[in-house]
Amino acid sequence: GLRRKADHSHPPTSMASFFLRSRFSKTTLRLFQALPRRFKKCFYLSAGVALAGGAVAQLGWSEALAEAMKGKRMKIANWSNTHSVEGVLYQPSSLEELEQLVEHCHENGIQLRPVGAGISPNGIGFSEAGMVNLSKLNNLISVDQQKCLVTVQSGMRVSELVDALKPYGLTLANYASIKEQEVGGLIQAGAHGTGASIPPLDDTVTAMTIVTPAKGTLKVTKSHTPWVFNLLKVGLGSFGVVADVTIQCVPMHNLEEHTFTATRKEIAENHSNWLKNNKHIRYMWIPYTDTVVVVTNNPTKKAKTPESDGEVDEEEIARMKPLRSLLKECIKQTSEERRESLGLDADLVESLNFAECRDWLLKVKSLDTKHVQSINRAEAAFWRNSEGKVVGDSSEMLQFECGGEQLVLEVAFPTGTLDNLEKPIPNPDRKIQPPSTDIGFVLDLLDDIESKGFPAPAPIEQRWTQASHSLMSPAFSNSKNDVFSWVGIVMYLPIRDPKVRKDITDAFGVYSKSVRRIGAKMPADIYPHWGKIEMPENEKEKKMDQEWLKRRYPVDLFNMVRLSLDPKGICANKAVNEAFPLPNSRAYGQFSPE
Repeated sequence: GLRRKADHSHPPTSMASFFLRSRFSKTTLRLFQALPRRFKKCFYLSAGVALAGGAVAQLGWSEALAEAMKGKRMKIANWSNTHSVEGVLYQPSSLEELEQLVEHCHENGIQLRPVGAGISPNGIGFSEAGMVNLSKLNNLISVDQQKCLVTVQSGMRVSELVDALKPYGLTLANYASIKEQEVGGLIQAGAHGTGASIPPLDDTVTAMTIVTPAKGTLKVTKSHTPWVFNLLKVGLGSFGVVADVTIQCVPMHNLEEHTFTATRKEIAENHSNWLKNNKHIRYMWIPYTDTVVVVTNNPTKKAKTPESDGEVDEEEIARMKPLRSLLKECIKQTSEERRESLGLDADLVESLNFAECRDWLLKVKSLDTKHVQSINRAEAAFWRNSEGKVVGDSSEMLQFECGGEQLVLEVAFPTGTLDNLEKPIPNPDRKIQPPSTDIGFVLDLLDDIESKGFPAPAPIEQRWTQASHSLMSPAFSNSKNDVFSWVGIVMYLPIRDPKVRKDITDAFGVYSKSVRRIGAKMPADIYPHWGKIEMPENEKEKKMDQEWLKRRYPVDLFNMVRLSLDPKGICANKAVNEAFPLPNSRAYGQFSPE
């Protein structure tokens, strides 16, 4: 008589509902509820224990679920080894297991921070108190070839999705710089590619399934309560665990990539036309040189460029000559003892690729401005030697070499529309007058670097996207025609020595403050990519950053919804709570996903 009505949209999976489904008596249920928590915990985590003579199968437990509930203690580091965490990692292998895991953790206040591939430079998915990863939920659920709509489980990596879509002749509309992210993390962190008429990747999502701690499993769509959908898309993993997403794809196509170099003046003169007339475009500004690398990608019917036959590539040798020559000279001038400690072997130089050469050069003197200038000049020569065109599949052409371990900051800001780029802030001291705010921002940053002699390596990368409808995207706008520029700075960490890495990290902090200071003069300020923001340790600076974020994002709405969907905060972590602190009173109204 105690059985509750079945709810097939969200299976009853609490311990109480297990008793009810199994027709246990009220007395048994009360006895269980009166047990000390440590005994309940033993029950939760063990699939081998039968209670009151009832078999495990009677309670709905499976061996796989029990394993998922236990989790494994693991140490995880991001791809740059700048953030790491040791904590319990849960890996459910089905939607049902995920739902039961989330409900179990919610009822018991157990941390369950969603983490994808762990790639983000700031480790935004990490939590030592407990994490959930969906790498075992990595299947293609459905494909609508006519509408180019694809539903995929969140644990599938982008590289896996690309391969899975090939038989259907489909691909993603755009790609970030790499393909090793898990789809859920890619969307929740607001990743983007480049193309002023293409929105960030989150804006290609048309529906998603999210398992929330307090409201169960929700299916949200673009057409149903759009504001809820647009808030949850870039949710930073704070509302629950995204189980699957439906993505608007495009037919597979080839792109012709054109790489060439330009001077800063040529950029200023041609930028408006280049931005408008190229589907994908990015600039790589090289400090202390008058060289800007321009990479465009446009659809083509041309066949893919044949790959190298593996024989000696004379063109590659010519391209690499400036960097390899400089490296050989640096090794020659370095003492034998230091060469050995840094692992610099002149005999291996000819086998190193571009990124490896740069890393080895920076090992010698990462923070010596004159040395960094010489590396940048060699890099500029490398790119001048690399001019040309190549054709390939879009999923390959939009990827690029990011380099070795590094510190990264990337910011976004509006820069008008393609037909009417925003005029730059007046600055009579500029040597080159920019055509728009996006170019003005980078020119001002370069002037700041070069006037102070800061050891900034290459590149300063600049990309563009169309606006996003996602409320928490740095590129959010109600006008789809708005264009946002994304500018990224970098400093490399080529050495394991903790002291050297700390010195580089401190220097990068100075670099980041320069970016922030120049960005604050922009009409709409600048705001960081969620995978690259680092909240300061200093409490005063932290509060200033919280106010800064509040000026851009609907923080009160974000907190109201996360309190309703995750009132115990099991899906948040330190990074989220520091960026969006909850009021002590938690005096928010209740949110209903309906």
